[in-house]
Amino acid sequence: MNMQNDDEKFEKFLRQFQPRKPEPLPIEKQERSSRRRLVFGAWAAAAAAVLIAAVLVMRPGPGPTQSQPGSEVLANREHLTNPQTLTIGSANALLAQKPSVKAVVDEMAFKSQSTQPSKGMQSVLAVLSRENIKL
Repeated sequence: MNMQNDDEKFEKFLRQFQPRKPEPLPIEKQERSSRRRLVFGAWAAAAAAVLIAAVLVMRPGPGPTQSQPGSEVLANREHLTNPQTLTIGSANALLAQKPSVKAVVDEMAFKSQSTQPSKGMQSVLAVLSRENIKL
């Protein structure tokens, strides 16, 4: 009888159970929103930098300068017979002489590159071409 009484008490206790509404989970919204702003700001700055660089590169340069008819041909021959290393100054000089960037690139691409290294020096390509590499 005692067991039956305990069972009834327990059942009565269980019937009194009322589920509670759960509390919302704590979410750190402030950190996320500040991180999102930071990421968005970084992307915006990168896009602005790319846009500025594109505008500077695509900016039209000064128009072709007036020169004597034979001087351009003479300058072209001089560049081909006197190859030099490319420096910022020489690139700027070429850009000032030519009507477009394409003309400068074409001239540099098709320029003869048959210079011989000075005495006691070797070409890297010549040394590498003599190596026997077996894979």
